[in-house]
Amino acid sequence: MYVNKLRIKNFGPISSGYDSDDGYICFNALSVFCGAQGTGKSTVVKLYSTFVWLEKALMRGDFKPTYIEEYNRFVKNLLSYQGIDSYVRNDSFLHYKGLCYDFIYENKRFKVEEHINELEYVRPQVMYVPAERNLLASIEKSSSIKGLPETLGTLQEVYRQACQYVSGGIRLPINDVQFKYDTLNNIGRIETGEYKIRLSKASSGMQSVTSMFIVMYYLHQIVCNRDNNQPANNISDKEKKLKDQRIDEILSDDSLDIETRAALIKKLSKNVNKRLVNIVEEPEQNLFPESQERVLHQMIELSTMGDNQLLFTTHSPYMLNHLMVAIKAKQVESLLNNNEEDIEELNNVVAPKSRVDGSRVDVYQLALDGCIKRLETVEGIPSDNNFLNQRMMDANIKYSSLIEIQSRYE
Repeated sequence: MYVNKLRIKNFGPISSGYDSDDGYICFNALSVFCGAQGTGKSTVVKLYSTFVWLEKALMRGDFKPTYIEEYNRFVKNLLSYQGIDSYVRNDSFLHYKGLCYDFIYENKRFKVEEHINELEYVRPQVMYVPAERNLLASIEKSSSIKGLPETLGTLQEVYRQACQYVSGGIRLPINDVQFKYDTLNNIGRIETGEYKIRLSKASSGMQSVTSMFIVMYYLHQIVCNRDNNQPANNISDKEKKLKDQRIDEILSDDSLDIETRAALIKKLSKNVNKRLVNIVEEPEQNLFPESQERVLHQMIELSTMGDNQLLFTTHSPYMLNHLMVAIKAKQVESLLNNNEEDIEELNNVVAPKSRVDGSRVDVYQLALDGCIKRLETVEGIPSDNNFLNQRMMDANIKYSSLIEIQSRYE
């Protein structure tokens, strides 16, 4: 797996940015961003989503680099789509290092640099799941609602495709319930052995997890070649035409030598989505701690295998603690010597597909001063001395202080 890098400086709430590696954040198979409100967690993942999509669009031949470099289209079109165009400052600096392209925003100008890489480009399916996803349960029968964030509109389109795909029923990762979709009336329902209700009448946590989970499941099935009959895994006529045009341009460019031409054409040879870049804001939204654990396990299973990537923002210490358990389970797995009893016991703690290699995980903490730090690891596991656990300890310290004051009057 190749790791993309991004440097952010003086953009929105982020000032100095990442404090190590010359300021370049590495996006691993699983990257987590935590911190208080307004520190820039969503800003980081929105920028990453934008740049990964842009590299894909250029590789696919949607437009030439000059198109996005001109007329401030990077800000007016791409950053505006994510709702972060107003975050641009006079001294903003952005630098994305991709496999085939570098993108640089400096001095209020955007520049694209193409380069040759020995690794083969694997086209991603980029899915951004915003925190406003609960709204999808309320507008399930509406074709369009004015004023929605554009990212939510994109999610709505994929969500409807996913509903059709799982219409026969799919078990959700919480409370042992099923989601079924009435394709005739475009209504989603939550079912158990005791009751059946419309998703729009379900709890906020159920609404939040349903849209997130079935979209993730659907894209995993499509992108990871589990179901090749779905049109999402094929090249459209428009894409094929763009690809052919791009190849003709490469062949007719006399400034390119034979090796460069061959490398550029090879990039275009496999023009289908082959990996999933899944980006989720606050997957723990409105969920009980036990449900957060199950959701995390499902995200790891569906979004971190092979070249897939999972990025999520969080305010929940439970998510980080359950992630540590999943990493530790992977470490313990490597020690077992076909001992069936120990294997069964380990499986009861964390299922095999929900374990993750700690070397493929990074946790970043964002502070109110605009600085980003990578959480230190202890024996390959992110430290429990993090912002979220510290806030829990603060409550214990305050409670102890109150007990001490009370003891003076007893």
